[in-house]
Amino acid sequence: MIRIGDLAKRAKISKRTLHYYEQIGLLPPSIVMENGYRYYDDDSVLRLQKILLLKSIGYTLEQIKQLLQDRQSAQEKENWAASFDEQIEFIERKKAELDRKQYYLRAAAHVIRLSGTRDAEDLLQVIEALEDRPLVDGVVPAEFGDDLPFTSEEKNILNRLPVLGSEDKRMEEMFSIFHRIKAIMPASPHSPEAQAAAGRLYELTLDLFEGDEELAQKYGDLIKPAPGEKPVVMGMDSEFVAYLDEMIEFFLKERKGNRDEEQ
Repeated sequence: MIRIGDLAKRAKISKRTLHYYEQIGLLPPSIVMENGYRYYDDDSVLRLQKILLLKSIGYTLEQIKQLLQDRQSAQEKENWAASFDEQIEFIERKKAELDRKQYYLRAAAHVIRLSGTRDAEDLLQVIEALEDRPLVDGVVPAEFGDDLPFTSEEKNILNRLPVLGSEDKRMEEMFSIFHRIKAIMPASPHSPEAQAAAGRLYELTLDLFEGDEELAQKYGDLIKPAPGEKPVVMGMDSEFVAYLDEMIEFFLKERKGNRDEEQ
């Protein structure tokens, strides 16, 4: 037999917890002396170990109480096995829910970093657009339907692009370049600072599109909003895209001119 204080120390829980388990009928002491001292036998110690195990993997005290009520060994084993299977399914569902919530948070953070918006309605629209789409490897992949002017090989390249809410490290470089460009937008897209950013952006774009410059242009045309229309990609409004286009166009023209002079 073991006293309540010693059992609490051994199990690394408080005496108050053991009193509560007694109060709700989950773990009554084996003996209560006239002076109020409580003692627990080996069966009670084993029962406490089961309670703590089940609690550690997410069972509620009510579920634990119900599971431990049947003391018939054969049936108890079946009950435990079935209950563990249910708990595994429950944990899998929770993991899926948490993965999706984590993705939504990353996507919202990316929207804020890309567009600067903190408008709750804009962020909710982003989340709503992703809600009914399946998560694949922790992200909602981009969709390129048969109605779009891309070959199957081009779609394979597009499917390898980093997507909003992903942990792809290339997203960080994209954010860095876009922030820099937005900061210099009041200046001419032909300015030395804008052209330095254009060079970085052009190199990253080629890397992202695996050297296919024509595909990069087709994709850029696809996500380009008409003046006054909402951005197809958050943060890529018509004013910003127009600035990018002029900046890159001038960069390529200057690069071609320099090459012609070298020849």
